[in-house]
Amino acid sequence: MSTNVSRNLPAAVAPAPAKLGTTADSSTSANATSPGDGLTKLGQSSFQTAPARGATTQAAGHTAHPLASRFGETLGMGLGLIVTEALSASKSWNAPVLDASGHPVQSVPGAERQGDHDILKRHQEVVGPKVSALAEKLPEGALKDFVQGLGQGATNAPGTAYRLEAAWSDVEKELRGL
Repeated sequence: MSTNVSRNLPAAVAPAPAKLGTTADSSTSANATSPGDGLTKLGQSSFQTAPARGATTQAAGHTAHPLASRFGETLGMGLGLIVTEALSASKSWNAPVLDASGHPVQSVPGAERQGDHDILKRHQEVVGPKVSALAEKLPEGALKDFVQGLGQGATNAPGTAYRLEAAWSDVEKELRGL
């Protein structure tokens, strides 16, 4: 007969019972995986799996005000996508980014070249890093967490726009049979 070792432990320490039909596996803990509802742990980016370069410890998921941080990040991503797509109307922002020898670059911070899709000037991080630098000057609190999230979202938006545009272009080519 097995003994329930956790019966004498406080509720905070006792392991959660396994769901019916599943087995408990010590290699997968609740802290290592995201919930199955598509949401990430509080304070972590839902737009990428790893924090962006230069992310501070607080922006990387350890924030005192996770709702402010996530709201700022979501707002920054949305506004960043809108601005990036609006810049497609500008000839100068729609030019490909070239290396020293005049060839299209293979990557910029936040975006790796995909297939035959050039990385354009508007796909570079411009405003997001400036917002993040501003956040570093603010005193600790909800406003700082919000501005850090806003900067993180705005930093990630141009690369996300590039990946979405490349994927959509590939779908269009496939549908047209080109």
